[in-house]
Amino acid sequence: MHRVLAGIIKGGRVASAYLFVGPPGPEKLAAAQQFADGLQTKSVDRLIIEPDGATLKIAQILELQTLTRYGPTSSPRLVAIIKSADEMTPEAAGAFLKTLEEPSPGVIFVLLVEREERLPETIISRCQKIVFGEPAVVWQRKPELAGWYKDLQQIGQLKLVELFELSARLEKEKDQLEELLYDLAYFSWHELREWRRAKIILETIKDIKKRANLRLTLDVACLRMQTA
Repeated sequence: MHRVLAGIIKGGRVASAYLFVGPPGPEKLAAAQQFADGLQTKSVDRLIIEPDGATLKIAQILELQTLTRYGPTSSPRLVAIIKSADEMTPEAAGAFLKTLEEPSPGVIFVLLVEREERLPETIISRCQKIVFGEPAVVWQRKPELAGWYKDLQQIGQLKLVELFELSARLEKEKDQLEELLYDLAYFSWHELREWRRAKIILETIKDIKKRANLRLTLDVACLRMQTA
């Protein structure tokens, strides 16, 4: 079991919500199950929900609210494990936030995520975060993105008009912009060792998720990365 979780069980100070953050793989789910075992939660008081298709939908969160409303039935605690919680739709996240704000007695939520920045800060702030280890290989170049990698490498030498042209090209990638930006953040971190640039890209993703003006957000990001 994760050493932090073992300490929580031993100390008996259990929070109402946990955020398990880490790379893809079975480790987070296995740890959540072990955590539930350590809390003496029987199978009847153990729930697992996962995305219906590509996302976790509001109907699933509303059902979860119904299932957890009255707390555990035959265990000290009811543990609800939410797989890929970072795939909640905005509507689902809004509904889940209300659940976290008024948790039922004896109910513990465990959110399994790969990218916590995809969740609203209001949810993250109400969870105790547990970080799981990185895999041996975190990121690999994608040949089809070679042009974008080159742009990012040379961004410090671009003229102002070229920066805005880069921003305009990013805007045109609207349908896959988030995934592209994540990849560029990994490229900045793992290959260029440009920590500040990677952070700017991740902050840009957060701003976009908050429905900020897309073009303005990208313009500002390109300007900030040039001087990072």
